Amino acid sequence: MENGGKDYKKLYKEALLTISEKEEALLRKEEVISDQQSELDKLRRHLFGFRSEKRKGNVGDDQLGLFELGTTKSVQEELSGTVSTAEKPTPKKRAKGTGRMNLPEELRREEVVIEPSEPTEGCVRIGEEVTEVLEVVPASFYVKRYIRPKYARANGEGIIIGVLPDRVIEKGIPSESVIAQMTVDKYVYGMPLHRQIDKYTKMGVRIPASSASDWIMKGWDHLKPLWELLRLIVTSQKYLQVDETPIKVLDRDHKNNIHQGYMWLYHAPVDRLVLFDYQKGRDQSGPKKMLADFKGIIQTDGYTVYDSLYGNRPDIHLTFCMAHARRKFMDAVKDDEVQANYILDEIQKLYLLEAKMRDGAMDWQQRTALRKEHAEPVLENLDKWMEEKQYSYRPKSPMGQAIAYAHKRWAGLSAYVLHGQMEIDNNLVENSVGPLAIGRKGFLFAGSHKAA
Repeated sequence: MENGGKDYKKLYKEALLTISEKEEALLRKEEVISDQQSELDKLRRHLFGFRSEKRKGNVGDDQLGLFELGTTKSVQEELSGTVSTAEKPTPKKRAKGTGRMNLPEELRREEVVIEPSEPTEGCVRIGEEVTEVLEVVPASFYVKRYIRPKYARANGEGIIIGVLPDRVIEKGIPSESVIAQMTVDKYVYGMPLHRQIDKYTKMGVRIPASSASDWIMKGWDHLKPLWELLRLIVTSQKYLQVDETPIKVLDRDHKNNIHQGYMWLYHAPVDRLVLFDYQKGRDQSGPKKMLADFKGIIQTDGYTVYDSLYGNRPDIHLTFCMAHARRKFMDAVKDDEVQANYILDEIQKLYLLEAKMRDGAMDWQQRTALRKEHAEPVLENLDKWMEEKQYSYRPKSPMGQAIAYAHKRWAGLSAYVLHGQMEIDNNLVENSVGPLAIGRKGFLFAGSHKAA
C-alpha cells in the first residue's frame, strides 16, 4: 500500500467488527422479543386459559404407568388390585322416596299425614307411602326480653333482682347469635357488611354501618383467646405449610390511602388446622415471630424469606412445592415443547401415584413405602436430567428459568418421599386462602390494620 493510500485490511476488519456488533445487537433484540412473548403468553394463559393444571400428556389415567419403573409384573398386579378395590366402593342404596339425594338423618322431621279423600271405614291399612321434601325456615330476627322481677326485702335493707346473663357487648343491643352470624357471613361466606346491612334492612332491622363494624370488633375480642390457643396448637406441630397472600388496607399515611398488607397462613396438614395472621409487610418479621420456637418441617413455595430465616438451622428442614416447579415448566412449553413436555410427563407420574394412594385410603406407612419404591426413581432421573441441561438454555429464557428454579430447590422438592404424612405440594394451604379471596372480591379492602 502506498503512502496516503487507504488501509483496506483495517477497513475490512472494522467492517467485520461492525457486522459482528450488529449481529449481536440483533440477537439480543431477538432474545428480548422472545422473553416478552413468553411473558405475554403467560399473561394470556392467566387471564383466559384454564385454571386447572391437569394435563393428559403421555401417561394415561387408565393405567399405572409409574408402576412400570423397575417393578415386576406380579408387583404391578398386586398394587393395581389394591388400588382398584378401594377405587370403586359399593354404592349405597337410596332410601325409597328420597329422589336423587339422601336427606341427612340428623335433620328434624315434621310429619304430615294425608288421609284419602274417600271414606276409609271398613278398610284395612296395609302400609304407607313416605315422601320426604326438604324445607327451610327463613332466617328472622326476634327480640328476647329479659324480665327481672324486683323484690324489696321485708326489713327494708335493699332490693332483690335477678342477674342478667353475660353478653358479648355489655349493655349492648346484639346477642352473641347476631354477632356470630355476622362474623360467619363476612369471613366464611365473603359477604361484606354493607350487603349484610342491606339484607337485614329488608328483614325489618336497620343497623348503622358504624354499629355493625363495632359489633364485629367486639366479637373478635372474645375470639382472641381461641386464636391464641389455635396458634399454640398449630406452631407445636412438626410439619407446617406456610403461604402468604396480599390484602389491601386503608391507611392515610400511604399513597392513594391504600397500604398493601399480607395475610400469612400456617397450615398443619396432619390435623387440617389453619392459622391466619395479618402483617403489614411480606418481610421476615411475621414468620420469624410466629415460628420462633418451631422445630420441624416447613413447606413453602420457595419464597427467599424462609431460606434466609431457616436455611442454616439444623432443627428446621425446608421443603418446597412441586406444583410451583411444574408451573414453571408449563410456562416453558412454547420455548422447548419436547423437553418441557418430557418433564411435565415425568412429574405427572408423581401426581398419578399420589392420586392412586389417596383414592386407596392408604396410611402414611404405606404411602412412604410406595413413594420410596416408585417416586424416588422418577425424582432421581429428573435430577440427573436437570444437572445435564442446566446450561443448555439462556438463563432468562422460560426453560432456563424453570430449570434454575427446580434444580436449586430439588432437595426440598424431593423431600416429601421421606414420610407419608408430607404432601407433594402446597395446594392444601393455598386452598385455605379461598374464603379470604372470595371476601376480598366483595369488600375490596380492610378499613384499618386492626380490622385486617
